[in-house]
Amino acid sequence: MNRMWQCIIADFKQRTRQQSYAVVLLAMSVLTLLFFPSADAQYQTLVINGYRGIYNSAWLGVCLAMLNVMFLPIICFYLVKNALELDRQSMTCELIAATPVSKHTFLLSKWWVNVLILVSIVLVMLCSTVLIQLYYGESYQIDLWALAWPQLVFVLPLLLAIASIALMFESVTWLKGGLGNLVYFFIWIGSIVQTIESVSGIGNLLDQLDAQVAARFPLSQGTTNIGVSVNREVNTFVWQGIEPSFAHLLGVLPLLFISLICLVFAYIFFDRFSQQTMSVSQQPPWLSRKLSRQLAIPLDRLFAFITQHFAFTRLLRLELKLMLKSQSIFWFIGLIILNIIQVFISQQLLVGILLPLAWLWCVLVISPLGQLEKQSNTLELMAYSKQSSKLQTVASYSAAWILLAMASLAGIVRFMVMAEWMLLLQLIIAISFTVSLAYFCGAFSGTKRMFEVLYPTIWYLGPIQMALYVDFFGVNSQASWQAGMPYVIATISVGLLLLTVGAKNTR
Repeated sequence: MNRMWQCIIADFKQRTRQQSYAVVLLAMSVLTLLFFPSADAQYQTLVINGYRGIYNSAWLGVCLAMLNVMFLPIICFYLVKNALELDRQSMTCELIAATPVSKHTFLLSKWWVNVLILVSIVLVMLCSTVLIQLYYGESYQIDLWALAWPQLVFVLPLLLAIASIALMFESVTWLKGGLGNLVYFFIWIGSIVQTIESVSGIGNLLDQLDAQVAARFPLSQGTTNIGVSVNREVNTFVWQGIEPSFAHLLGVLPLLFISLICLVFAYIFFDRFSQQTMSVSQQPPWLSRKLSRQLAIPLDRLFAFITQHFAFTRLLRLELKLMLKSQSIFWFIGLIILNIIQVFISQQLLVGILLPLAWLWCVLVISPLGQLEKQSNTLELMAYSKQSSKLQTVASYSAAWILLAMASLAGIVRFMVMAEWMLLLQLIIAISFTVSLAYFCGAFSGTKRMFEVLYPTIWYLGPIQMALYVDFFGVNSQASWQAGMPYVIATISVGLLLLTVGAKNTR
């Protein structure tokens, strides 16, 4: 137990000193403030049949629990999904593997640190909620139990599950990288509705709120809204809160079961930084070797011949080759299949699904943009020559742009043949925005994780859900041009690129 306690203290100090931890604390405090708008604000959040409770402790505690249930799984998972990766990056994994610390002790200490970090975030949000209550002044009576029990019943089990899932993802080889980040994002998207509409937990609480509002205001007209509703008039009422019941506690059991199962899987798949699994080089599959000899090598020679006359084109070829060298043959096959499907489907499906899906297919390939020099320890070499650094920046940006254009090649040809010049321009803007965002995220954060989390979120809300002001492609082309969104997205793309170049030159 003493050994585990020492591991917990050392790891907690290391991880809370990271810049990302302070950024998440600040972001969650701001998100808490935005989730509780004033009565005359242009938007409202939790509205039930046109009513919301006054900002007393009971209402704020329940609303904060709903906010945490919806957003903590996506924000905090990526914060704590570095428990094992930090040891690999700091090159202390071999030392840990040589210590007498047992496998279960090490994993449990990592899990406990994950939980402590997540709990500290919720505590900061609770403190922010108290300040919000005092600021609005709709009720000055602070009831700590009314604020705390929804977090204990609904949020704490969720934190335990998030900590376990993050540890399991880091222990499974194919989930610990960027693919795991994308897999978890879509798991979160699919679980929100189930979480809100479930028969226990938050869903049960919402049913009780609906029943109470309907009983107190039988003539009210409206629906329950969790999220942002713009320009909506809302009435307030005094809500005294409810006490936790057996139905609420029953919703804890599935999350506790998930937490336990994920811990078991983490123990099974964790290799304890085994040198054997880290150093064994596997022979490429037969199909990969065959296609490399018959197709990849001749294409590379042709590309080298075409680009040999100028320094920039030679560098562009090397950047594109560096970007693609670690991709499996199945990734290239998927890219070809996506282009073939783009030829035969309707234009509506092409614009609304296939082109965004083709860009998502390339997310893990372009996510290292902006931080490759740091990752490969060549930052000092690139900074030595400002001319080479600028040329390399333009070349890597162009290589990523060409890659996304290759993923959209069939769509580009279709737009040109059908003279859909507005759609072609929107596609060019969308590709530029994607590459600029990848470059900015990599240069700003120093890791590829920021882009792997942020871009799928924008991708899902924009092109897939067609939310006008985040749809960087403009799936509804007419509405997008009427709102001037292509001009806005193009301006944002140029701005992100200039900020990235300026930051890299400063460094």
